[in-house]
Amino acid sequence: MEQIHVVLHPAPLQGHIKPMLCLAQLLSKAGFHATFLVTHHTFKLLPDLTALSANFPNLHFQSISDGLPEDHSRALEFGSFSKIKPYFKHFLLNYSLGDNSMSPPLTCIITDQYLPYTLDTAKELGIPIFSFVSHSACYLLAYLNISKLIEQGDHIPFPDDNMNQEINGVAGLEGLLRRKHLPSYCALKDIAQNPQIQSHLKDIFDLKGCCGLIINTFDELEITILPQVATHFQKVYKVGPLHALSNSKINQNLSHLVASHASRWQADQSCIAWLDSQPLRSVLYVSFGSHAKASVSQILEFWHGLVNSGKPFLWVLRPDVIIGEDGKHVIPKELHQVGAKENGFLVDWAPQEHVLAHHAIGGFLTHCGWNSILESIVAKIPLICWSYDWDQMINAELVSKVLEIGLQLDACDRLTIQRTVQTMMGSKREELQNSIERISECAQHVIGNGGSSNQNLETLVEDIKNIKLNSQHDE
Repeated sequence: MEQIHVVLHPAPLQGHIKPMLCLAQLLSKAGFHATFLVTHHTFKLLPDLTALSANFPNLHFQSISDGLPEDHSRALEFGSFSKIKPYFKHFLLNYSLGDNSMSPPLTCIITDQYLPYTLDTAKELGIPIFSFVSHSACYLLAYLNISKLIEQGDHIPFPDDNMNQEINGVAGLEGLLRRKHLPSYCALKDIAQNPQIQSHLKDIFDLKGCCGLIINTFDELEITILPQVATHFQKVYKVGPLHALSNSKINQNLSHLVASHASRWQADQSCIAWLDSQPLRSVLYVSFGSHAKASVSQILEFWHGLVNSGKPFLWVLRPDVIIGEDGKHVIPKELHQVGAKENGFLVDWAPQEHVLAHHAIGGFLTHCGWNSILESIVAKIPLICWSYDWDQMINAELVSKVLEIGLQLDACDRLTIQRTVQTMMGSKREELQNSIERISECAQHVIGNGGSSNQNLETLVEDIKNIKLNSQHDE
């Protein structure tokens, strides 16, 4: 049989690229010809992705235009990815259907959930397509129910400004879903007639027509939610935590290589030497991920809260995390004063998986991105949640209220930050540690031999093989 060829196409966001790159590794290790397709802009930001092909001979990288000028901000907004569609279609027609002698004909596509143009294109060209979700199932389930909530008329549009109001009637999210967890457009009075929003909701509905949903989670993590998600799709492949699943199947040195190549920033390895000098479970790791922004005043409140907590901390401050009033990136001078940061260590970027696995780390103050939550669970590190946007809001509820493996940061003032850090690293430490160790054991089980995520990956591989066999029979 001719080699199976899968094109994997992530949204041009770091939090989406890394888990899909882990999946691409796993499929390439299964013997598939895996083409990882990103935009030209993304390809330039990531450090030499093609170097990975030396270690994964079946993994190949290609890039296409995103249809935007070089100096475009590429801010996330409605329709921001739509200009990619003609370039994606051209790529499929001229490269991946077998016209290119360097690759076998295309078997199927695995697309990011946030790229609806891929579903239209695949349908037009008659190519089987799977949808990949890099965030939590609880966030996906909330989105899948927006149209239903609009039709019911009780919850959407929001009748008042109480964003903490609980939303009832969504099976699987009882007691969890609140207005603040839904997109801001749910407050618009004309939501049912707004063509842009209705088009967006149609894109969500169209996901149900794909061959299956691949999601970076596992049963025990979202136990009441995943059965409800499964009712919306032909098939659901729960293959998380993908970073741990891929690490379990490849050389550990290569896993660090993959993590570094999925990041647009070069990790500062000096923080590991600093951690080596710190006592067991004494350090709070602080990182707001690859996308979250903060004002100068917010950063200063975090700074004073962390310093006043008296706990050692390793803080990742991306060069672009702070935006001043003039729109420029600025780092407050207070953060550079040596005397004020005797118990802190600051870096532009850190090798997060390596850091979380270090014996000195005792807690993680995070923006609550799904990758960070999964990495923290695998490393058995309790969390403090400062959610920023998107799925992070409902993730924080899941972490603190359902799984009970972390605390929510209720306000962004120095005293609240100080007290929350002291509580998590002190009186609540043992309770949170016990909870996250139980969840971590489940994560280790699902990626092991006979584990559900491992089996779901094997099922996905077999289902893709059957697509190839069926297409050959049709010929």
